[in-house]
Amino acid sequence: MKRGVAFIRGISFGSKNYTKENISGCLRHIENKNMKIIGMYGNDNVIFEKNDEIQYATVGSKIEQCLIKTFNTDLSVTTQSLNTIHHLLDNFEENL
Repeated sequence: MKRGVAFIRGISFGSKNYTKENISGCLRHIENKNMKIIGMYGNDNVIFEKNDEIQYATVGSKIEQCLIKTFNTDLSVTTQSLNTIHHLLDNFEENL
């Protein structure tokens, strides 16, 4: 399984509806043999695992659709592999 992060844009931090518990509870419904929600950082970053049968963008789309349906709000989700995030951080630190 490969890990990634889904970055949620459009979550209103002032709203009681968008708690980490409410969001993670919603996302448990989309887990399957191809993807699993590992945890959250804050209430707008979702850490997940996926297998090779599903693309990172597909995971993001599933998360986005689930949240839009549950919270009836307009938002977007972008995903990145943890490998990409590590490479970005390594290259950024080298250029300081």
